[in-house]
Amino acid sequence: MQTLITRTPRRLALAAVVASLSAPVVANNTLEEIVVTAQHREESLTDVPIAITALGAEELRTSGIDDLNGVSMRTPGFSMGSFTPSQPQLYIRGIGSNDDGAAGDQSVVVFLDGVYLGRTAGQAFDLFDLERIEVLRGPQGTLYGKNAAGGAINVVSQKPTEEFSGAIELSAGDLGYKSTRAKVSGALAENVAGKIAVSYKERDGYVESLAEDANFDDLNGYESAAVRGQLLFTPSSELELLLTADYAEDDRSGPGRNLGSTYGVEQAVRLDPNNPSPGFYQNLIDSEPRSQIETWGLSLKADWEVGEGTFTSITAYRETDADAVDVAVSAAFGYQTAFAGLGFEGVATLDNPVLENSEQFTQEFRYALNFSDDLFLQAGFFYLNEQVERFESSVVVCSYACSSPVKYALPVGSTTQANQTDSFGLFAQGIWSVNDRTDVTFGARYTYEEKDATNVGAPNGLNVVAPYDVAMSENWSALTPKLAVNYAISDDISSYASVTTGFKSGGYQGMAPNGVAASTAFDEENVTNYEVGVKGTIADSLRFSAAAFRSDYSDLQVLRVVGVNQVTDNAGEAEIQGLELEGQWLVSDNFQLMATYAYLGTEYTELEGDLAASEGNSLRNAPKNAYSLSAIFDYPVASGNLNARADYISKDEAFQDIENRAVAAMPEYEVLNLRVAYTPASEEWEVAAWMKNALDEEYLAHNSVIAPLAELALPAAPRTWGVTFNYRFGN
Repeated sequence: MQTLITRTPRRLALAAVVASLSAPVVANNTLEEIVVTAQHREESLTDVPIAITALGAEELRTSGIDDLNGVSMRTPGFSMGSFTPSQPQLYIRGIGSNDDGAAGDQSVVVFLDGVYLGRTAGQAFDLFDLERIEVLRGPQGTLYGKNAAGGAINVVSQKPTEEFSGAIELSAGDLGYKSTRAKVSGALAENVAGKIAVSYKERDGYVESLAEDANFDDLNGYESAAVRGQLLFTPSSELELLLTADYAEDDRSGPGRNLGSTYGVEQAVRLDPNNPSPGFYQNLIDSEPRSQIETWGLSLKADWEVGEGTFTSITAYRETDADAVDVAVSAAFGYQTAFAGLGFEGVATLDNPVLENSEQFTQEFRYALNFSDDLFLQAGFFYLNEQVERFESSVVVCSYACSSPVKYALPVGSTTQANQTDSFGLFAQGIWSVNDRTDVTFGARYTYEEKDATNVGAPNGLNVVAPYDVAMSENWSALTPKLAVNYAISDDISSYASVTTGFKSGGYQGMAPNGVAASTAFDEENVTNYEVGVKGTIADSLRFSAAAFRSDYSDLQVLRVVGVNQVTDNAGEAEIQGLELEGQWLVSDNFQLMATYAYLGTEYTELEGDLAASEGNSLRNAPKNAYSLSAIFDYPVASGNLNARADYISKDEAFQDIENRAVAAMPEYEVLNLRVAYTPASEEWEVAAWMKNALDEEYLAHNSVIAPLAELALPAAPRTWGVTFNYRFGN
C-alpha cells in the first residue's frame, strides 16, 4: 500500500505499476514505465529528481546479478571492494567508508524492505526473491534514516501474492559451483497470504597456496544459505500488515590474496632465480583465512489509511555475528626463498582475527497525504539503537625471523571494543505541483546521534603500543535540507535541478595504538551536492537519463594506514564533479542495447597536518571513467524463444589510499559476461548456459598495502561457466 501521485498525464493504474517493476520490460517494441519507491511512494522513474538506477527481478536474473558487487558493475558511479568477506566496501561517486571499528558508520547505506542495515557484515547477503533494487546516487539527507552521505541502496523483496505461484532454480558450473533457489507464494486464509523463499549455493576457490605444509588449494571458496518468510495480512481495505523474517549464513575460505610484485615477500622470492614465482592466483600462506557470518532479522510494516493520508510504521530488529581470520602478511614456512642458503626457509605471518556481534532495533513512523490536488506531504520520525561488540587482535606467528626453528605466536595485541549508538531523526518533505509541468520538492531532516563507547587495548608493540582502558561519549547533530525543481519538457521527458545535503556522524578509532588515539573522536562529515539532470523516453523505444553534479565535502572521513594500523582521519575538504549516463534502446523487436557511463573528477582540495602532502590527490574508489554495454537478442523459434545477451564492463584505475600509490590501486579492467537461454512456448521453464569473465581477465576485487611489508591484492574470480534451469508454476 503506497501513495502514488503523478502529474495527470502520467497517472498510473495499480496494474500498470505492478507490471512495470521488472525493468527492463519490453512489449510490442515499447518500453514500459519503470516505477520506484525512492521517495517512499510509487512514482515513475522519470518524475523523480534523483539520479537512480533501478534493476528489476528479470534484469537481475538474466544478467546473473546475485550480490551487490554485480549491481555495482551495472550502476554508473558505483564501485565495490571487499577487504575481507565480512567487510564489503560500498562507494558511490567516490564516497564510502572503510572503517570497521565498533563506533564507525557507513557513507553508503543499505536498506532491506525499508529496514536499515547497519554493519557491513550484515550487507554481504545473496540477492534472491527480489522485486527490484534501487541505487540512489548522491546524498540522501531527508527521507532516509542514518543519513546517507554518499547514497542509498534499496533492496525490495517480492511480497506474498493471493494467487498460488512459485519457482525453482537449479544451477551448476565449474569450480564445483552449485546453487538452488526456490520460492512459493499464495493465500493461506481469508485476507492472509504467505510466501517462503530459500537459497543455497557453494563454490570452490580459485587461489592456491604454494606452501609445503598448506593443506588447502581453494581459497575464496564459499558456502551460503538463506531463507525469507513473509505473511501479508489485509484485515480491511484500510490496513495492510507485512511480517517478515529472514535468516542467512555465509562461510568463506578467504580472503585468498596474491603477493603482488613490489614489497617484501614477493621480492624475497624473486631474488632466487631458481624459485617458481607465485602467479596471479597463488600465494605463500600456510594457515587458512576464513570468514563466518550469520545474520537474521524480524520486521513488521504497517500501512494504515488514516484520515486523508496513509500512516506507515516499520518496526525491526536485526542481529549479525561475524567470526573472521585474515592472514594479512605471510612468508610461507617450507617454501624455498632467497634466504634458504642462510639456513632458514621462511619469515613470519601476520594474522588478524575478528569477532563481532551487532544488535540493532529500528522504528520508523511516516505519515503521507495529498494535502491538496497540488501538494503532497510526508513527515516522519526515525529511531535507531545499535549495540556492537568487537574483539580484534593481531597475531605474529614467527619462526626463523625470531631465531626459532619452530613456529610460535608472539604476544597478542588486541582491542576489545563496544559501542552503543542512539540515533534520532525528524524529517518532512513536500512536493508542490506548481503547474502541469513543474514540481518543486522541498524538505529537511534533523538528526541527533549519540555514541557511548569503550575500548580496552592489550599491547604487542606492533599496532597496540601501550595498554589502555578508556570510556568515551560524544554526540553529533545536523540539519540537512533539500530543494529540487522538476520540469516536464514533454509528457515523456523531464529535467531537474537540485541542491541536497548529507551528514555522517563522527566516531572513534577501532584498533588504536594508545589510549589517546582510542578516546579521541573523529568529526562528522558534511556534504552539499548540486545536480542537474534529464531523463525520459523517446518514441517509446529509447530510455535515457543523464546527470551532472558537483559535491563539496567538509571533514570527509578517510581511512589511512599508519604502520600496520588503519586510522580514520578527517580530510578537510574534498570536491567531486561528475557526469552519469544511462540508456536502453529497443533497436528492433528482437534486439536491444543497454549502456551506462560515468565520469568522476575527484580531489582533496584542503588537507592539514600529516595529510597535507596528499592535497590535490584523487579520492579512493573513484575510477575516472567507467562504462558498461549490454546487447540482448530475443529470437522466436517454432517451439519457443531463444535469448542471448552479452554484458561488457570496463573501469579505469581506482586509487585505494589517500596517498594515491599505484601499488595500492585497483588497476583498470574489462570484463565480459555471456548468457544464452531457451524458453518453450508455454514459458513454464527455461534452460540457460552462461559464462562470467569470458575473457579470463586477471583483475582485482580489492587492493591495499602494508608498506613496505606486503601488498594485499585480492584477485577476482577467473573465467567461470555453468548452466541454470528455471521452472515456474502457478499463476
